[in-house]
Amino acid sequence: LAQTIRQGRSAIVPLYAADVLGLDVSAIGAIISLSSAVDMSLFYPAGWIMDHLGRKYAIVPSFILQSIGMLLVPFTGSFVGLMLATMLIGFGNGISSGTMMTLGADLAPEKVRGEFLGIWRLIGDAGHTSGPMVVGQVANLVALPTAAVALAAAGLGAALIFALFVPEPLKARRAAVAATAPRQGLSKNQSSAVEQV
Repeated sequence: LAQTIRQGRSAIVPLYAADVLGLDVSAIGAIISLSSAVDMSLFYPAGWIMDHLGRKYAIVPSFILQSIGMLLVPFTGSFVGLMLATMLIGFGNGISSGTMMTLGADLAPEKVRGEFLGIWRLIGDAGHTSGPMVVGQVANLVALPTAAVALAAAGLGAALIFALFVPEPLKARRAAVAATAPRQGLSKNQSSAVEQV
């Protein structure tokens, strides 16, 4: 679900701009470029949020904002409207840059890390593949604006799953560091005492 909305936006935005709004190639390119610029400008803030507040503080708001932006797409009727909606989607995607791989590395069991990350990546790639397929199938069966609603539902579903069922790795890591810190300090003192003797 998470990767479905991310990849689906790259399919639905140019299709909606051309088929529904009748925008030309240069206008579509400008919309996509502005959205990508907003996305890229948030790489560093996304890392700060993950490291200082937690992975879920980046992931859950990200997919909520992407879903809101996607829900706004069918209601846009001009270049400016679609541009603002896609910039909101880009903002949402930007604040979760790198979170999927970071979260996968955090949750991977130490003894089977490679196998876990391989399955994690497979699931993510399946979502990447399904995004454009969802857009195409829903647009073919119903209408293109309905495909945007379907992608928004996928994004909200992803936000709900991460919020309710995925543990926050940063809390566990801080607890582990706090638990091992006194023992590490003791071993250092012992080592220095041995050296003095």
